[in-house]
Amino acid sequence: MTRHTAFVLCLVAAAGALFLQQPASAGLYDDDTKNATSGDLPDQDYWWAKFDHIMLDLAVSQHQPEGRIGLNLATSIRRLDELIKKYPKDEDLQKWKAHAEESQKKIDPAASRSTPLNAGCPWEEANYAQLWVNFNYAKMLIDAKDYGKAFTMLTNVMQNYQIMLAPDRMKDYPEDLRKWVIDSKPEADKMFALAKEKTKN
Repeated sequence: MTRHTAFVLCLVAAAGALFLQQPASAGLYDDDTKNATSGDLPDQDYWWAKFDHIMLDLAVSQHQPEGRIGLNLATSIRRLDELIKKYPKDEDLQKWKAHAEESQKKIDPAASRSTPLNAGCPWEEANYAQLWVNFNYAKMLIDAKDYGKAFTMLTNVMQNYQIMLAPDRMKDYPEDLRKWVIDSKPEADKMFALAKEKTKN
């Protein structure tokens, strides 16, 4: 190896080491959500956590089987733990976790986890849950002009409208839940048409 070649190799190695020491680049607006203290977040898991929070209060108000509530809360709290790692300053997430943990403490350890929620509480109803979560997440994606991801979410949403709007499908639901499904459909149609147009699907 010539002296010149050795010198060049040393320069390459030094440049590589310097590159490895550079911190990973972050998106220009990543800190906007990471440092958020309140307000809805553009994160699908956030919307699942918000759904769980709403359903917890509904289930308690309906005196649903407490063991089953506890089973759902175990999943909810794990999700909140992960979200709080991502958004450590978000006050809503902190409040939801505290509420979930306080509710969990009150549940009888001997209560059956296998007794299902009755039909008046759609916490475990996949079609309603996916419709609610993905509709709200898609609205944020549309606002952010992320039409590709929005189209994926809204495809699921439109499929679930077909199921939820079938006759008597929501006959046991509280009136406000039935009304939301019906009243939100025109907005979902508009969002789906826009996302479809923008993505050429």
